[in-house]
Parts: sequence; structure tokens; C-alpha cells
Amino acid sequence: MIAATYVLVVVAAVTVIAIIAVIVTVISVIAVIVTVVAAIVTVVAVITVITVIAVVAVVAITVVTVSVIVTITITIAVAVAIINVIVAVVAITVIAVVAIAIAVAVVVITVIVIIIAVIIIVCHGKISPFRYHLFY
Repeated sequence: MIAATYVLVVVAAVTVIAIIAVIVTVISVIAVIVTVVAAIVTVVAVITVITVIAVVAVVAITVVTVSVIVTITITIAVAVAIINVIVAVVAITVIAVVAIAIAVAVVVITVIVIIIAVIIIVCHGKISPFRYHLFY
């Protein structure tokens, strides 16, 4: 009877140890599953972070490129505007100088024609169309 009791105690102890082993195994399997899920989440997070960094880098490069293009365009537009102003000022100055020169030339020619007419009329009455009126 004592041997049977020992056998029962040993069987009970082995059963308890087996149950504990099953529980530990289940906990280990759950831990492995949690570890695998954590690894997957970590990989997804790293991929997401890398993707976000890549997108931000592309956007930053695009913004910088657009800014450089806009700056170059504005610089060219300002340079063209300055050149247009210079060309306009030079053109207006040339036109003004030519107009003044033409006006002066017209006045000089008019004065010369008047002087020649007066000389012809006064000094050379014989060839003047007005000689009959002036001398007779």
C-alpha cells in the first residue's frame, strides 16, 4: 500500500510537472508568436520610416529645384526688364537727339534760305523777281 501511495504521489507529481510543462510550452509559443508579430511590426515600421524619409527627401529636392528654377526665372526676368529699360532710354535719347538735330537743321536751312533770298532781293535787284516793285 505504501508503494501504491508512492506511485500515486509520483504520478501526481509527474502530472503536475507535465501540466506545468504544457503551460510553459503554451506561454513559450505565445512568446514566440508575440516576438514574430513584434518583428513584423518593427520591419513594417522601418519600411514606413524609410518610405516617409524617401518621400520627404523627394519633396525637399523638388521644392529646392522649383525654388532654384523660380529664382533663375525671376533673375532672368529682372535682367530682361533692366535691359528693356536701358534700350528704351537709349532709343528715346537717340530719337530726341535726332529730332533736335533735324529741328536745328530745318532752322539753319530756313535761315540760310532767308539770308540768300534777302541778298538776292537787296543786292542783286537785277535778277530779283521783285526788282520792278523795289526799284521802279
